[in-house]
Amino acid sequence: MGIGKGKKSDEIVSLLGKGTEISGDISFSGGMRVDGAVKGTVRSEGSLIIGPSGLIDAEINIRNISINGEFRGILRASDRVEIHKEGKVFGDIYSPCLIIEAGATFEGRCNMTETDTEPQGKDSSKKSAYPDSGQDAESAVVDND
Repeated sequence: MGIGKGKKSDEIVSLLGKGTEISGDISFSGGMRVDGAVKGTVRSEGSLIIGPSGLIDAEINIRNISINGEFRGILRASDRVEIHKEGKVFGDIYSPCLIIEAGATFEGRCNMTETDTEPQGKDSSKKSAYPDSGQDAESAVVDND
């Protein structure tokens, strides 16, 4: 994932090993790697790596995350999310940058704006395909006849 080069907050200083399970709130500085299981909430301004045997069922607020194992829940990353080919994500992602390798599993929604709320009173699936024309996506049909 490119974390760990020259940035102290990315250095892996915590490890939750395979066979270890934690339930509750986790907060850490620096970087953390999870090869065990976590259920609850995770918060950090650093980086998180979910190893191939790692399973997280949580609400996560993080700067960077690299997923090689399985994640279920709501994921908010202020910098980037990487889902590698072995990775599985079942839930919603809020991040300005999302990278999904071929072979990865992602079932959920992704929002690449800063907030996780939907616009009030308007169906977001009908956003204008032509913002300057006033047309929405359903009425923006071109007849070439």
